[in-house]
Amino acid sequence: MSTPIVLACHWMCRLCWIHILMVVMTILGLGLFGVSPALVVGCLLLRRYLNGHNRITISMVWTEYKKEFIRANKVGLLLIFVSFVFFFYYSYGINVEGQLFNVIGKICIGLSVFTLCFGYLVLVMMSVYDSKTVLASLQNGAILMRNYVVVGATILAFVATYLVEKFIPIIGLFYGYVPAFFTTVGILWYTSAELKSN
Repeated sequence: MSTPIVLACHWMCRLCWIHILMVVMTILGLGLFGVSPALVVGCLLLRRYLNGHNRITISMVWTEYKKEFIRANKVGLLLIFVSFVFFFYYSYGINVEGQLFNVIGKICIGLSVFTLCFGYLVLVMMSVYDSKTVLASLQNGAILMRNYVVVGATILAFVATYLVEKFIPIIGLFYGYVPAFFTTVGILWYTSAELKSN
């Protein structure tokens, strides 16, 4: 049986490996077209590790990446576009004189951030459920948003990851935000029996 130290080292290596894979997948998708499928596949790999898979091969990752590329981009690009539109109105609002425009601008930046956060939850759910349509994917994301334990823990994990990597940048180089992804997937996996497979 592995000791806690050995187990911790195993997971540190796994998270680093997943981070590297996600960076490569993002680059393969030319950045914008690679982010969404990389996140979906990354979360899928985390769940597979939790379910006892000891090896994640390049061929396995490539197969999943090709499978998820179109499906993930349909949702991801849509939500990125919506977020960009809100951000555009925010940029316009803060450069126009008048209190009303400033208020609208602040509302728009809030909606822009919310859309990106919602998009993250949608993509996490896409790594779990093989939703066939964009609407079904969005509905799954809305269901996860009502899970306040997952959402709260995810926010804390992102904040903690940001703060740690701000003061120790080398950690960000090796792990990125994979620890925060692991928190989301891990809590979902722990609280849902149906995820303890595949």
